[in-house]
Amino acid sequence: MHGSRQLGIVLFVVALPALAATTPPTDAYLDGSRARWEEAADSIWGFAETALKEEKSSALLEAILEKEGFTVQHGVAGLPTAFVATAGSGAPVVALMAEYDALPGLSQKGGETKKTSIVEGTPGHGCAHNLLGTAAVAAAVAANRQRVEQKLPGTIKLYGTPAEEQLQGKIFMVRGGLFDGVDAVLAWHPEEENYLYTGKRLAITGIDVEFFGKTAHAAGSPWLGRSALDALELFDHAVSLMREHVLPTARLHRIIKNGGAAPNIIPDYTRLQMYVRDESGDRVNEMLGRIRKAVDGAAMATETTAKVTVLFGTRDPIYNDSLNRVLQRHLERVGAPRWDDADQAFARAVQKELGSAESGLASAVTAYGPAHGPTASSDNGDVSEVVPLIELAVATRPQGTPAHHWAQTTCALHPIGRKGMLVAAKVLAASAADLLRDPKTLAAAKQEWKASVAARPFVSPVPKDAVPKVY
Repeated sequence: MHGSRQLGIVLFVVALPALAATTPPTDAYLDGSRARWEEAADSIWGFAETALKEEKSSALLEAILEKEGFTVQHGVAGLPTAFVATAGSGAPVVALMAEYDALPGLSQKGGETKKTSIVEGTPGHGCAHNLLGTAAVAAAVAANRQRVEQKLPGTIKLYGTPAEEQLQGKIFMVRGGLFDGVDAVLAWHPEEENYLYTGKRLAITGIDVEFFGKTAHAAGSPWLGRSALDALELFDHAVSLMREHVLPTARLHRIIKNGGAAPNIIPDYTRLQMYVRDESGDRVNEMLGRIRKAVDGAAMATETTAKVTVLFGTRDPIYNDSLNRVLQRHLERVGAPRWDDADQAFARAVQKELGSAESGLASAVTAYGPAHGPTASSDNGDVSEVVPLIELAVATRPQGTPAHHWAQTTCALHPIGRKGMLVAAKVLAASAADLLRDPKTLAAAKQEWKASVAARPFVSPVPKDAVPKVY
């Protein structure tokens, strides 16, 4: 997941259904099988596989689901590490989504309060997707066990969605029609507090910008060359100036993937990768138009040529109030993770190391309200385009600490992360089971979703001939 926190201050009151009088059977099952899920999450943490390379991680989760009686389709939508697991039949169809990719360069020893790489420069679970994927699978298994035991109607599906950090997996799964016929999708993400997502996430498009020039000896005959690096630098400077003239919600960030081979060779090829974000796809497209002009201008000024390639793109997710009420009820019932003194001491030590306020871990559930959640982009956006979607946040790291950081990696192999994972699994499992026998809520969610997508038509920026790839 990409971006920074942005929590709302003003809250609104929503009448939520009364809390369940008894503890659902899914809670008891998850408590009793806790060691199984912690072992799976720890294994995926150790695999630390990046986008579209999550072979061990996806295989582990697939094996669990198959053992639990799910039928698993492997390698769906042209994604070698994506899968769809199905149990039951008929309507309603309630789905959960699992992510399991790691991030490059975030290797970190678990349970350490200082930055301590296992192997410097190698991947690590700096967004805690080892917890995310495992909790989703645990919830699907628990909900399906209740479906069987209580003879509930319908189908439970679990979508294994790879490459979230490159915002590719769900985009291609949606395009392949894999969410057709689903009535509701439940998702969650590790965070620093406990709430239901209701705020604006950012739409995003990722692009490659390539420049092509002429090589020459940089000292002997530089006049014969046309530097692709000059073009890249000129373009990058133009974008830096552009940042003064974009909306405060916009984000423009980049890395240079290829800047040349040697100082004494005028480079004939350079490549820059850029993410363009704002609160809506229309705003992103407007900025992309301006960026393309900067590309053309840089190429013209340096007598080079240029190419812009769209790598991926996703909309800002549409959340669903009708479904949110179900999850909020169970989040309040389960409550925030139960931290002990050792957890809080560890959290404060991490906060001290980062220079953050030593406030420890979030110990309460945030009241339901608007603008909860990070501005981070998510390929959940494309899923919400085709089916009602909701997303839960549960604390798995100290307050005021960032994701995509060693501080999250260390907590993802610590009791802090494991306790948050169990809370997420309980909330998702109980909610999924409730929805199987609640046609009124599903109908209301569908009507709310139809109104939302009708008001906000969306056309994916990803070319129709695009294929999944590591970039």
